[in-house]
Amino acid sequence: MLKKIFLTNSLGILCSRIFGFLRDLMMANILGAGVYSDIFFVAFKLPNLFRRIFAEGSFSQSFLPSFIRSSIKGSFASLVGLIFCIVLFMWCLLVALNPLWLTKLLAYGFDEETLKLCAPIVAINFWYLLLVFITTFLGTLLQYKHSFFASAYSTSLLNLCMILALFISKEKTHLEALYYLSYGVLLGGVAQILLHFYPLIKLGLWNLLFKGLLGFKTKNAAKKNTALKGLKRI
Repeated sequence: MLKKIFLTNSLGILCSRIFGFLRDLMMANILGAGVYSDIFFVAFKLPNLFRRIFAEGSFSQSFLPSFIRSSIKGSFASLVGLIFCIVLFMWCLLVALNPLWLTKLLAYGFDEETLKLCAPIVAINFWYLLLVFITTFLGTLLQYKHSFFASAYSTSLLNLCMILALFISKEKTHLEALYYLSYGVLLGGVAQILLHFYPLIKLGLWNLLFKGLLGFKTKNAAKKNTALKGLKRI
């Protein structure tokens, strides 16, 4: 078991590093070492920071012990996932509606014209924050069942999608290539989530989440009915 886990993680990291190297080569070739590459690095800075934090296990270290101790694992996992998703969605929506304030914080020193170019790229890339949390959340559930394949290779999938976006945009202008690359990041985030679906369904964790969500709703409905009955008696 340990040997299999070690090999899976090692090969996953190796593939990620190789594809990451190829991605950087293509970015240097297509975007160059100028303002457009700076814009992308600024836009991807915060989502990539959270990706690294989640990938290094900060979420799983805090979530897994509580999940293991919980007597209603499905409801607990569904509630935690739902709360995080709602908070992150609202945060992403706030940035999408007004990305300039965050761009000014991340890109200190950019002139006004560059900030205006950078702001929509920041807004697009920031949605990856929500996608990377969902990926980490599902990967943490799979760790509970000692399944590490999806988590090990998910970063490789992100790099592949970014490489594909760069390849498609090689004949485009630098600004158009930036948009292609940003949407490639989001495509990579969706692909990372989809990669986790098969093992989740196979190991029964998807069913656990679904039943937990239904159970949580049923309990809330029961509480509301009890409260209404109490009001009627009054």
